[in-house]
Amino acid sequence: MLAIYKTLLTMGAKKEDAEDIVQETAIKFIQYIDGISPNEASAWLYKVAVHKYYDLIKKSQSQQKYVISFRLEDLLEVGTPETIVLQQELQWEIAAQLSTLSDKEAQLILLKYSADLSLKDIATLFGTTDKTVKTQIARAKNKLKQRLQEVYNGGKIDF
Repeated sequence: MLAIYKTLLTMGAKKEDAEDIVQETAIKFIQYIDGISPNEASAWLYKVAVHKYYDLIKKSQSQQKYVISFRLEDLLEVGTPETIVLQQELQWEIAAQLSTLSDKEAQLILLKYSADLSLKDIATLFGTTDKTVKTQIARAKNKLKQRLQEVYNGGKIDF
C-alpha cells in the first residue's frame, strides 16, 4: 500500500487525499477479496486507487496534470552545485513535458517508471495485453523524449 500511496503523491495527490484513497482502496479490497485473483491483486489495487484519484479530480473540478518525480540523483552523480541545479531543471522540464501528453500516456509512463509496475500488471489495469501496453509505453516514451529534445534544441536525451 505504501507503493500505491507514493504513486498517488507522484501523480499530484495531496498527502491527505492520498491517505484517504489508500484507506478506501484497502476497504474495497477487503470487500471484494473473494473475487480477486492473487495474481492480479496488485494491479487491481492500483486500478482502484487511480480511479478513485480520477474521481477526486473530477469532483474538485481541478485541471491538475500529473507530476512525475524522477529520482535523478539515482541516475546522475551528485557533485557540484551546478550539477544539482541542472538536475532540478531537467526534473522540472520532464514534469512540464509530461503534462503535455495525454492522460493515458502520462499514466502509462508513471505506472511503468515511477510505480515500477510490470507490463503484465499495467495490462491488467487497462484490460489489454502486455504487448499492447509495451507498444503504448514505447510510443509515449518516444513522444516525451522528442518533446524534451525540442526543448533542448535537438540535444540528445537518453532514457
